[in-house]
Amino acid sequence: MRRTTRFYLAVFALLGSSHAASHAQHKPDQCAFEPGAIVSDACASYSDLEDINEEIQPYLDKITRETDFFSYWRLNLYNKKCPFWSDENGMCGNIACAVNTLENEEDIPLVWRAEELGKLEGPKAEHPGRKVREEEHHKRPLQGGLGDDVDESCVVEYDDECDERDYCVPDDEGASAKGDYVSLLDNPERFTGYAGVGSQQVWEAIYRENCFSKPQPAGDVTPAGSSLGFGGLSGGSGQAAQDLRNVMRNQPLQQNVQSAIAKGSQPSVRVDQLEFDDECLEKRVFYRVVSGMHASISTHLCWDFLNQTTGKWHPNLACYENRLHKFPDRISNLYFNYALVLRAVGKLRNHLQNYQFCSADPQQDVQTKSMVLSLIDTIPVNQREAIFDESVMFQDSHAAVLKDDFKHRFRNVSRIMDCVGCDKCRLWGKLQVNGYGTALKVLFEFDEADAAAAPPLRRTELVALVNTLGRISHSIGAIKQFRALLEQRDGVASAPARAPADATDPGVRLPTPLADAYEARRSLEAQRERDAEKAAEDDGYPEFMRRPRLKDPTPWEASKEEAMLIWDAYWWVMRQWAALPGKFIRITIVEASRLWDFWLGLPEKPRSWEIRKPMPQDEL
Repeated sequence: MRRTTRFYLAVFALLGSSHAASHAQHKPDQCAFEPGAIVSDACASYSDLEDINEEIQPYLDKITRETDFFSYWRLNLYNKKCPFWSDENGMCGNIACAVNTLENEEDIPLVWRAEELGKLEGPKAEHPGRKVREEEHHKRPLQGGLGDDVDESCVVEYDDECDERDYCVPDDEGASAKGDYVSLLDNPERFTGYAGVGSQQVWEAIYRENCFSKPQPAGDVTPAGSSLGFGGLSGGSGQAAQDLRNVMRNQPLQQNVQSAIAKGSQPSVRVDQLEFDDECLEKRVFYRVVSGMHASISTHLCWDFLNQTTGKWHPNLACYENRLHKFPDRISNLYFNYALVLRAVGKLRNHLQNYQFCSADPQQDVQTKSMVLSLIDTIPVNQREAIFDESVMFQDSHAAVLKDDFKHRFRNVSRIMDCVGCDKCRLWGKLQVNGYGTALKVLFEFDEADAAAAPPLRRTELVALVNTLGRISHSIGAIKQFRALLEQRDGVASAPARAPADATDPGVRLPTPLADAYEARRSLEAQRERDAEKAAEDDGYPEFMRRPRLKDPTPWEASKEEAMLIWDAYWWVMRQWAALPGKFIRITIVEASRLWDFWLGLPEKPRSWEIRKPMPQDEL
């Protein structure tokens, strides 16, 4: 009895102190980050990253929207099975989840056509194996088999297998890989309605099943099952620098102890054996990449949200508040990801100087290369000092083991994307995971001074990297606009030096596609106001019945006025009878459309017609 009493006293003391410490460190009105504050684990402040984003966003929009190379992606969307579980109930049946693939090769841009990736006419060369690729120079993997005038680095596509320096499982575009051609512009990332158990299971697998094992000192044995998971995005954990520590230490520990209380037993892991390495930058970076990706995806879903009542897409302020605004650590992780991916793109400055985009249209090839180099030129030259310094990672005695574990965990994240039940969510999830994996590969495997030693950069990797930077850039712009909307709603004035653009001010030029989204929203609201005014004026009377009557008319004026009323009433009745067949046809079309939406699971459009009782005869 005494041991049990001591156990419960220790438990409540532990939970109480942890709860008190959390409230002591973070007051409700305390801002988690200031514009001038440095993003933890990075080298730039929030305001610096926002300034950089405003400068490069037009270039990113132009590249990802106006070039075939970066607006189309080939991936294995349907032919890979989830390697972790089988859950048919997790599939999304909503039409919003569907992806429009290109079945006709004539609709595929030249740069992505099969004959451009692997030509059948002319000279042929055997695809080199891994050993040959390692022995031969990286620019001549086919040993001149296609002719001396062919740039083989633009022709060779590698197998669907992981290079030892890859940080994700590639959706390769090689001839041996089954793939689908997808237009990223025709399949925008936005809210699809995919939620519930299937979605939660994916994120839990990403957070909880990808945890590092701490190197154990000699003679120290840790019981099996004592490893702690990452946990999900459980809010209120604290500053960005403490994200990983709070999630991995406080959350699983409290859940373990609370579970033990409910069962009346001791925790499976002794509290005094729970070790945590506050200085492990690599593990913290891994968590922040995953958390920042989650925050970025949530921002896109809240920005392009489906109103299931009207069937229109528009920003959802309540969604932003519940998913992001109340949890500043998530926004901080998003900014951290922006610094990390931006540094990776900037690190490719020398690599892309001679990069061949392999377009069948030389003019488009030159334009694409010019756009990419213009984008890179806007990134600060002193990136390592000003944005993100990757050289501080993997430097301790366990660097090799930790780096391999880091790669293995991120590869698992890429494999988990095959378990997403929503096609469109899987498309953008795979693209962004591939983009982050490419960023990590560039940061930790590329040497700016020695381009020859760099691992091969696949076409799909480059497309994913640039589009991922575009997605994070869009997220930062959307968050600024959400903040402006919140400040407008709450009547809080922004600081003059860092006032975000007011989305409701027509004089402010917003970056694309933000301007298009808000312009559409303003047009929708204006149309609703006009419809409401029109409905208020529509009292059921014909227009001629609303004309004001003459006051004190002469007998001739009264006779003329009555004759005009009879004439107008006669023709009004005739026009109504003539328009009746057309009205029945329109009603049939509207109801058929509503029935079709109902059958597909989409929100039904409101009826544009109604039945009214005839006006009383004494009012005619």
